[in-house]
Amino acid sequence: MHKIAFVFYPIDYVGFNKTQLIERRLLSLAFIGSKYHHSIAYTAGSAYRQFVPKVNSVHQYHYGIIRIYIQATGQWTPANGRSFLIDRSNIIIIEGDSFIATERQCSKLCDLLYEITGDKYEIDKVPDVACLGISEPYAAYYSINSFECISPDML
Repeated sequence: MHKIAFVFYPIDYVGFNKTQLIERRLLSLAFIGSKYHHSIAYTAGSAYRQFVPKVNSVHQYHYGIIRIYIQATGQWTPANGRSFLIDRSNIIIIEGDSFIATERQCSKLCDLLYEITGDKYEIDKVPDVACLGISEPYAAYYSINSFECISPDML
């Protein structure tokens, strides 16, 4: 899994939660597929590459696993050297797609998000996503009697 994620976010902060609207439309267009087991992330759907095409490459398939998150709110520090946090709502996060190289390459997805929400979207590269709190942390459950750690896969 790559340590860089791409965050698609509205230029202006939007106070209305539009994640269900985004989720339903992306599912109907097959941009996103099924949810990962025990996670809020989606797989890339069969039409994913229609909206996020690869740059010219000899590779025919996805490199690794692509995870797509649709979140109501999020905060992150951008990769371009700005030293402040960006706080936005109705964000889309794509992890694991090493073929995303430019913002122009993702213009179809930004246009689609504008069509769905009415908000203009920008793209930001974020390094070390799990460290910045964008991804939800892996949950561990503890047994009261034996104090042993039980992962969600064991439940």
